[in-house]
Amino acid sequence: MSQKNINFKFKSDKVSEFIQKIDELSKIEDTIKIKIDSENILMYSILGGNVMLAFKNFLLKTGDYFDFEDFDFTIDFILASSKKFVKNLSFLNTSHTVLWDFNYKKSTENDDIVWVRSVQVSGGKLKVKWLGGEHYELRDINKDSLKNNLNIKNKKWSFSIKKEDFLDVKKLSNINSERIVNITIESGKVILSEKSAWELEVQSIDSSISSNLMLNKKFLSCIDEDKDVEFNIFENFMLIQDENSNLMLSFEQSFDDD
Repeated sequence: MSQKNINFKFKSDKVSEFIQKIDELSKIEDTIKIKIDSENILMYSILGGNVMLAFKNFLLKTGDYFDFEDFDFTIDFILASSKKFVKNLSFLNTSHTVLWDFNYKKSTENDDIVWVRSVQVSGGKLKVKWLGGEHYELRDINKDSLKNNLNIKNKKWSFSIKKEDFLDVKKLSNINSERIVNITIESGKVILSEKSAWELEVQSIDSSISSNLMLNKKFLSCIDEDKDVEFNIFENFMLIQDENSNLMLSFEQSFDDD
């Protein structure tokens, strides 16, 4: 099967931001899927096999980040060893034009999709070359399924943590050795805690809600700490949603209300 190339030119003010988003996704898992069509860039990482323990994605406008010639297919790129990839890209001279060149072949399953075999990112004197992973290494998720499965209207309830309180939670959790942060909702109070170490009341909500949730503290680093954080609680997971991203975290739970 013949291979072809397609080139994208980074908009000069977007290079660092794009690399930072890859870095954020690598905190979930080191393998990332990036899907690019003429409208959107969907990039995500997943922790867990049959059971999804954590998921984070960004959905961006392609034209906000790249200058490119029109194309009518979806580029499917499995980025393995993303942490090392980001470290290599840190040596790019972003004061020069930064280009992203994809070498691809057509999918055997869908004429509208191409699979990336390798990429080359160049800026200044440096060229970073990276082999693409196999397309089956990460489950396929599309924009429509994200919209349906992570629809905020389907949440059971929610609570929020002010920015300064969330920063305190992160600092406290770094001090202590427990793996889990407990989230307790009782008598209208939302309390975060670590066993026999600390507890912090972060909000008052509907007093009819009673719940005990457990959150792996390593995922705290995946949450934006620059603003208040809203936790949307679904049946089996919590969702933290921004304008162009979703962070889904599974938890063990017990609901006393239906």
